[in-house]
Amino acid sequence: MRASAGFRPAALALALAASPALAQAPSDESLALRREVVELRAQVQQLGLALAQRDETLASLQGDVRGVARDLEGLRERLGLALGSALPALPFLAAPPASSDLVGVAKTAVLQPRVEVASPVRHDIVFLKLARIEAGGPRLVAERELGAADAYVDLPLDLSGGLYVLSWSTAEGFDFPLVLRDGLTHRDAATVQVRPLQREGRFVFVGYRAE
Repeated sequence: MRASAGFRPAALALALAASPALAQAPSDESLALRREVVELRAQVQQLGLALAQRDETLASLQGDVRGVARDLEGLRERLGLALGSALPALPFLAAPPASSDLVGVAKTAVLQPRVEVASPVRHDIVFLKLARIEAGGPRLVAERELGAADAYVDLPLDLSGGLYVLSWSTAEGFDFPLVLRDGLTHRDAATVQVRPLQREGRFVFVGYRAE
């Protein structure tokens, strides 16, 4: 009886070791788990790549949106500037005021405007200040000098279709006609007569750049 009872565990261990199915089962499960881990790692890597591509695409789209926003802002600014300059010019061209001894008014638009001394006699330096009229008031555009030896000076317009006021002044001394001329057609647009007691005045015109 005792020998029989002691034999049974040893016989059971030998039987388990000799059983192919029982010995192989843990190995198959381990291989399956390893395959699942490898597949999961591959899926995680693919997800990481997809997320990186999505982030790159979103960053590119955000850059494009910011660029479009800047372009729209610039367009709105240019449109507002153009409308702001054109509005004062429209009623002026429709019904320009009459010229006076001190103010020469151009009845039509002036292309590439310039100021000339229409006289061969000597003249003093003429100081010029060009301003564009906006809805909120005048805006200084440029300051120029028409030297004693100069016959003319071109006016640097900052915008086509704007209403401009050109203020002029000179030292007392000589009589000479001061002419606002269309630089493209070379026709006189407005004229004032400078005299010893009339040494400052203005030109008013709507100007366009031709170049």
